[in-house]
Amino acid sequence: MMFAADWRQLAELAAIHPGSPALVDTLARGPQAVSGGFGTARACDLSSLPVVFYAPLDRANRHRSSQSGITLEAHLVPGVNDDFDSIDATILRSIDAQRVRRLRERLRRTAHPEVLEIFDHVLDLATGNSAVPELAARLDRTRRSLERRCVLLGIASPETLLSLARIYTVQRLAEWSGQPSGALAHALGFSAPSNYRQLVRTILGYPPSVIQRSGGSDRVAQVILKQLS
Repeated sequence: MMFAADWRQLAELAAIHPGSPALVDTLARGPQAVSGGFGTARACDLSSLPVVFYAPLDRANRHRSSQSGITLEAHLVPGVNDDFDSIDATILRSIDAQRVRRLRERLRRTAHPEVLEIFDHVLDLATGNSAVPELAARLDRTRRSLERRCVLLGIASPETLLSLARIYTVQRLAEWSGQPSGALAHALGFSAPSNYRQLVRTILGYPPSVIQRSGGSDRVAQVILKQLS
């Protein structure tokens, strides 16, 4: 963890550590004028920096952040979703966010809007052990209703989508961090690296080592596009 005294220093750190998210505690005054003289972001290029915004839920705050050229990946609200588990999951989802954004953009060009909504929730749940019932609840459906809807939309089952998203998340974080995928899988909720290897074999037909050599997360992204488009 590193601390920045102002937006310029934050931009310098972002250039040294591309893909690393920044948690910006804006207090109540919005990201342009944080108490203590954090200054303005307009003089710095922060367009590629994934920012996790910690502030009260306020449309004016979000508007000011967009005017400052900041890309908000998530909004943590004091007293609502700022427990340690939520913060950890949010930061993990925000790492290397541009890669995920590119995948979403490619899907947006080919997939049904409802498919995009489903997959957005799938990605949100990819950093933990969430199962189909939790995904269904987020979409205000029962498990069976969601499964039927996926069939009607012509896409993979909810269980397969969750598995693909977890594999994609492990692979992209492994590539970003340089850490072994097995160790990252264990950190992301798999009880053992062997369980991750088995899931990859079941879903993709090959072990993680083969997937890594043949494109890694980009290959998994291609499978996701095929399953959802």
